[in-house]
Order: sequence, then structure tokens, then C-alpha cells
Amino acid sequence: MGAIIGYIFIGLLVGLVVIQFLKELDRKETRAKKLVGAKGLYKFEIQRNAILQELEQKSPEKTAVKTKAVYLIYKFAASKNKFTLKDIEHTTQQLQNLYHQNVEGPSVYKINFPEKELLNFEPKEILSLLIIINEGLHNAALYSQANYIFNIASIEDDSLHIITHDNGLGYDRKAVANGDGIQQITTAINELKGDLKLTSTQGNGTVANAIIPLTNFS
Repeated sequence: MGAIIGYIFIGLLVGLVVIQFLKELDRKETRAKKLVGAKGLYKFEIQRNAILQELEQKSPEKTAVKTKAVYLIYKFAASKNKFTLKDIEHTTQQLQNLYHQNVEGPSVYKINFPEKELLNFEPKEILSLLIIINEGLHNAALYSQANYIFNIASIEDDSLHIITHDNGLGYDRKAVANGDGIQQITTAINELKGDLKLTSTQGNGTVANAIIPLTNFS
């Protein structure tokens, strides 16, 4: 009888030890998750602060409308930690309205974005994407003499395509060097590890297609 009680006692003791061990593992896992979450939030906070600091240091742009557009996209990129394509679509519409109201040029602005694409973007990523869109809009609205400008986002071949298409004058790319707008688009695309496919011919408008691999996004 004494031996049975001893075994029961040992069993209970082992059970208590196992329970305490499992509780400690759970506490460690919870602490680790909180730490990872805090690091993630801290990373986003650093990005957002850097965006605001960059905005403060920027000089006015060559045109008043671009100065307003740059302020809009920088403030938006610093407004939260995670963004979606729907956020990009909404801000693109705001940019289109801004150019439509402030530039005597294209009478029609169009937009086409995927309805259900689930992609997430960090603040620095959304800023680069909006810079691409804004530079394309600015070039088309002020210099192309287009009747319409079309902003398109699509998912093809595991890549995000951000396209600005106008039906303006176009230009001979062999004869005309890339201006500041194209250079800024190229810089933003390089930060996203993407490529730029630029198509333009005299009299047939311009298509700027930024191609960014989806693997670059969460």
C-alpha cells in the first residue's frame, strides 16, 4: 500500500513539474511573440519618421501642383503601418483629382485596379509606389498634351505592374534624354528591386510600366 501511495505521489509530482514546464514554455512563447510584434512596430515607426523627416527637408518642386502632390503622398505614406492596393487606388484618385483641378490639360483621367488582390505594403514601399504614380501623372499632365491619362495596376507573372498610359505627343526615346521625372521613377523602382518598361513614340503617347516582383512584398 505504501509503495502505491509513493508511486501516486511521484506521478503527481512529475505531473506538476510537466505543467510548470509547459506554462513556462507558453510564457516564453508569449514574450517572444510580443517582442517580435514590438520590433515590427518599431521598424514601421522608424520608416514613418524617416518619411516625415525627408518631407521636411524637401525643397519646393518645379511646379506648384507637384509640390502639393508630393506633400500628399509623403503624409499618406507616414500615416499608418500597413497599406493595401485599395489604399494606392484611393490615393491615385486623389492625385488625379489634384492634377485635373490644377492643370489645364487632359480632360479625362481613368483608373483600373484589381478588386480583390490581397497585398500588404510597408510605409517605405507605399511611398516608392506612389512616387512612381505621381511622377508618371505629372509628366503626362504637364507635358504630353494628352486627352486622357490612364492609371492601371495589375498582377501578371508574379509581379505587380503599375502603369501610367497617356495618348499624348509621345517622343523619340533615342533622341530625347530621360528627364527628372523618369529618373525619379527609376530610382523608386530600383528601391523596390523592379524594372521599368518605357514605351513612347512620336504621336502615339507614352506607356510607363513599373514591374515589381510580388516576392518583395509581405
